[in-house]
Amino acid sequence: MRSLPPIVLAALALAGCGADDADEAGSTAPPVTVTESFTVTEQPPTTPADTTPEGEGACSNSGLRLTLSEQDLPPVVADVRKRVFDAAVACDYDTLEQIAVEKGEGFTFSYGGERGAADYWRGVEEGSEEEPKPMRALATILTQPFTRNESGSYAWPTAYSESPTAEAWQALVDAGLYSQDQIEEMQGPASTGYLGYRTAITPDGQWQFFVAGD
Repeated sequence: MRSLPPIVLAALALAGCGADDADEAGSTAPPVTVTESFTVTEQPPTTPADTTPEGEGACSNSGLRLTLSEQDLPPVVADVRKRVFDAAVACDYDTLEQIAVEKGEGFTFSYGGERGAADYWRGVEEGSEEEPKPMRALATILTQPFTRNESGSYAWPTAYSESPTAEAWQALVDAGLYSQDQIEEMQGPASTGYLGYRTAITPDGQWQFFVAGD
């Protein structure tokens, strides 16, 4: 067998050591793990934009919780009552005016010379110190029992009758519409009866009036 020169043997030995060192270095180096990362930015809660038209934020029914219970009414009367109630709770003056004139047979909303019901109600709600406000009165009396007026219409509240009971008067006080002093004044000897807010719907579903005073 032919012997390799000493210089070659030395080179082979160095190469072997280098390989062993590389293996040892590879075995001791920590493994490298590649991960993906991202940043989540939490957005603040979104508040719905205020869509209330300017000047129409003074609804007297804001924050009020009223329940419209079922009453023994003809379906067409019950439907108008519900529509009027919903619009009054929302202070939707334009919808109320539409309901008032949809049958085209006249509607009484005041005893003055005002031209339009919607503008009149809006003006009293937003620019008057009058109490109760009309929208609160309308929504509230429609939750109370009804009576039948002289023309046979379904009318609210029951104090609006020829001989209202003590319970009918007290219901207005309990509802916060009128004070005891105001009720006693309406009951006085010089009074012609209940002159507070009242409303009526004919048996065929015509909203006749919503008015106060005489």
